[in-house]
Amino acid sequence: MVSIGVIDNELKYYTKIYNILVNEFSNTRIQLYNSIHEINHNLDFLLLNIDMLNEDITNFLNNNHHLKIIFLTNHILKIKDALGPNIYGCILKKDLEKELVKKVTELIKIINNESFITFKIRGIDINVKINSIIYCQYIGNHIVSIIYGNKMININNTSLKKITEMLDERFIKINYDTVINGDKINNFEDNYLYLNSINCKFEVSVRKRKLVKKYFYENY
Repeated sequence: MVSIGVIDNELKYYTKIYNILVNEFSNTRIQLYNSIHEINHNLDFLLLNIDMLNEDITNFLNNNHHLKIIFLTNHILKIKDALGPNIYGCILKKDLEKELVKKVTELIKIINNESFITFKIRGIDINVKINSIIYCQYIGNHIVSIIYGNKMININNTSLKKITEMLDERFIKINYDTVINGDKINNFEDNYLYLNSINCKFEVSVRKRKLVKKYFYENY
């Protein structure tokens, strides 16, 4: 779940931003603040009004280089100042309906691609970048095989359901024992999936064909 912070002291926009995010994005947690001094949660990124008076925005930015930020402003001239390695754009408030969903979607995709999942194998933590996972398959005896990049690991004493719960919305269960990364789909025809970097095809169950077809044609 992606955690989004919204900092704005203008109630009109504060409410508008919240409503857009709630209606357009699932699997997100939204925290609302009136001031930069109210932040009390770990956040994946922040929508920050840089027009707020009596707020030391510069000092806040200097002390939070780790935090991804999208600026909000009423002033077009401030857009040219929206620079920095952790700044992912600036939205004019008059363009919220047009730009907010686009910018937030782009940043959520970046965050998902940077995320790691940790598996413990023989007492050792193995960190796997979620975006590198191609598919997961239950192979029996409470073992799930994870194929990522050009590697494979087997996770013992687990189920495909438990592994899927650790992943995000791009992962699709295509049949009883297989979950695939939708972003890795190379082709879908005759009810079979073909994935990037994998020299085999995967049969999609009757119940899952509509979902897979929808994902494939919406993203390719």
